[in-house]
Amino acid sequence: MKVRVLRARVAAALEAAMRTREADAIALTADRAKAVGVALAGMPEQADVVPADLTVSTRGAASVLGFHPEHVRRLIRSGRLRAVRAGGDYRLLVDDLWPLIEGRHRPPGRRRLGPGMVEPASNQQGDDRPNSHGTGRQ
Repeated sequence: MKVRVLRARVAAALEAAMRTREADAIALTADRAKAVGVALAGMPEQADVVPADLTVSTRGAASVLGFHPEHVRRLIRSGRLRAVRAGGDYRLLVDDLWPLIEGRHRPPGRRRLGPGMVEPASNQQGDDRPNSHGTGRQ
C-alpha cells in the first residue's frame, strides 16, 4: 500500500469517528491515527508500506503514548512492550502499541472503596481491642 493511500484511510477513519460524536470513539481513533502518523512521518508519498510492519522509535512511541522515552525503555526492558534493537535504540511495531492505547480508553475498574460504600465501623474480633482507626469497638 502506498503511504498516501494509508494516510487517506487514516484521515477518513478519523473523520468517520468525528461524525459519531462519541467522545471515546473519537479519542481512540485519534490516538490510533497519531500512532500511524508518527510511523509514516518523513516517508515519501509514493513509498510502499505494509501497515502491519510499521515501526516507531522509542521517542515516537513515547509521543504516541504520552510517556517519557525512558519510561518506554523501561516497559521494553521489563517485557511489557516488544521491541527490536536498532542501532543504539529500540524500534517498536505500531501494532504492539494498541493494547496500551486502548487501555487508556477503557472504563476504570471497580474501586476498593468508592462513594456510597461504607467502611466497617468495628473490628470483627468481638472485643474492645482498637480497630484500624485506633478506637475501641463501636
